[in-house]
Amino acid sequence: MRVVIVGGGFAAVKFAKTLRNKLRGSECEILLFNRENHMVFHPLLADVAGASINADAAAAPLRQMLPGVECRTERVQRIDLPASEIEFDSASGTLARLHYDHVVIACGAESNLGIVPGMTEHALPFKVVSDAIDLRQHVVRQMENAEAASELDRRRWYLSFIIVGAGFSGAEVAGEINELVRSSTRFYRNFRKEDVTVTLVHSQDQILPEVVPKLRAFAQKRMQKAGITMLLNTRAVAATHEGIQLQDGRMLAGATVVCTIGTTISPIVERLNVAKERGRIRTVPDMRIEGQTNAWAIGDCAFIVNAFDHKPSPTTAQFAERQGRQAALNLIRILRGQPTQPFRFKALGQLCSIGGYEAVAEMLGMRFSGFPAWVMWRGVYLFKLPTWSRRIKVALDWAWDLLFPRDLSFLNTDAAQQVTHAYYRPGDFVHRRGELAQVFSIIEEGEVEILQPAEESSDGKVIAVLGKGDFFGEEALLANRPHESSIRARTVVRLAQVGSALFSQMAGSFAPLRDVLVKAVTRHTGDFWRYLPLAKPLLADETIASLMDPPPAKLLSKETTFAEAVAALTESATGHLLVLDEKQQLWATLDRDDLYRIIARIAVSSNGMRAEDTKRKLGELLYGDPIYVALDDSALVASATMLDHGLSWLVVVQGKNDLRPVGCLRGDKISNRTIEKLGRMETDRARAAS
Repeated sequence: MRVVIVGGGFAAVKFAKTLRNKLRGSECEILLFNRENHMVFHPLLADVAGASINADAAAAPLRQMLPGVECRTERVQRIDLPASEIEFDSASGTLARLHYDHVVIACGAESNLGIVPGMTEHALPFKVVSDAIDLRQHVVRQMENAEAASELDRRRWYLSFIIVGAGFSGAEVAGEINELVRSSTRFYRNFRKEDVTVTLVHSQDQILPEVVPKLRAFAQKRMQKAGITMLLNTRAVAATHEGIQLQDGRMLAGATVVCTIGTTISPIVERLNVAKERGRIRTVPDMRIEGQTNAWAIGDCAFIVNAFDHKPSPTTAQFAERQGRQAALNLIRILRGQPTQPFRFKALGQLCSIGGYEAVAEMLGMRFSGFPAWVMWRGVYLFKLPTWSRRIKVALDWAWDLLFPRDLSFLNTDAAQQVTHAYYRPGDFVHRRGELAQVFSIIEEGEVEILQPAEESSDGKVIAVLGKGDFFGEEALLANRPHESSIRARTVVRLAQVGSALFSQMAGSFAPLRDVLVKAVTRHTGDFWRYLPLAKPLLADETIASLMDPPPAKLLSKETTFAEAVAALTESATGHLLVLDEKQQLWATLDRDDLYRIIARIAVSSNGMRAEDTKRKLGELLYGDPIYVALDDSALVASATMLDHGLSWLVVVQGKNDLRPVGCLRGDKISNRTIEKLGRMETDRARAAS
């Protein structure tokens, strides 16, 4: 018999260990698939982030924990329940299939920082060992940055740490960061404890909702006394490179944002065609998947009703371990022809460290707080570690932490060699004129404004608009000089950013990219207006309303078929059409060039265009995010935008936040008006001279 386990957490390990102890190798082959070759001991991640234990203490190697179990690190892509097979990426790079007699799905849940805009780009997750290591490195790096900063406000920004979510993970990591930074200030000369700010942002009226109110109140009081600021009944609605925006509009500034909220369903679970509840796999009482006889689900990915209280089991380690053991015993009962038993477990208690050698604990109906609870917390988790080697290592680390300062070393990674992502709200500056060029930016979503070089304030003059697929920063990087203009987000903007060193390597070694960049620099509006200095003020004073034509009479929708769009384009006098969304807002544009690109894309993806392709809707054939200008923009902005995009026409919408189309603007009409004005200026100058 072959049993395949997908996952490597508490539930998966306990299942594999129990099954191996009960069945000989000749009776049962056990294969465990997990992307990491270790089990993450989540209760110790905060200690790793706070540098009180070494990172390897929280990562127990699966092979050493599970003798007699074959451990594999290939990625499982799909579980074929009807065929009793799994598909996985083999070492040769091909998709392989493996038959099983029983499969156990214990792949847990994954972090989903995307529930708050900008968190994915600017917040640090806290789910696996690498997250804790990265956080520790980041915290120490911010202390080094603060030591080198000459301005007080900048120092305090580097020393401001924001933790979103005040459950177990949030409270523990806040306490550890606070302890690490404040205890380390004695090794720095340029800042003191008073400059350090650690803030917990929580949407409820009390922290630690998992424990009783009395312990919550104790934890909150002690953490505040230690210097941690609590923002309760407060939600983060966005994150940027400067900090987080709160629901009341306030901006909470900080160089470090840690997000401990937000999980999402695993892709494996998402692809399973089985009953689910709140994104988790529904099981029958013995933990087999509903409707299946040889497929089991345990741990965080499973929706298991506890027979003890008839409530869904919480996603905690103690429940996951008991589910793993119970499921393994039920599988053995099936093999022996015995009836299975429902999952039944009474929670033993809860423990949470809050920093400063204090904790809160509920154990077997008794409640503890302060130093005794901290000793209990360390003792319980020490003996819950899976091997004696881990226990000895962690015990030595904790003893060292009591006697000596925490380790402040870190690996200094070069940001100039990295590709990162950034999020900006409308009105945020991506960079200002005069700042050193550090990244090459590509717009993944939204639009940015190029501001007139002489004005960097929030009401500066807009001279051009860039949109999805456009890029900027190449000119300053290629010339090795500061930015000559400011870039401000016009809408919500997401950028992919290439560090300066990596950009230089790519531009130097990849000739096609270098040619594109050179053409972009020569076409750039900042250079273009140097050749037509008289035209710039003329266009700046010209309104768009005086130049625009009415919008096309025929307006399309996302539901318009390709065949209908072709017919409408054939009848169009201007050769371009507008596509609106359900709210009658501009969603895309369509001209003959777009038509040819759609045909080519369909032909390539479908190996030739078929009759049924003509019935496909524009919503699936076109990309959104069209380039446009607002009615209150100037003709200079419109002209510069056309130059930057190589366009001959633009859509005019009612406003930046109201994308109802009100007209179209042609480049030749702008050119003609400019020539007329220049002619009048020359005539007036000649008359004045005579």
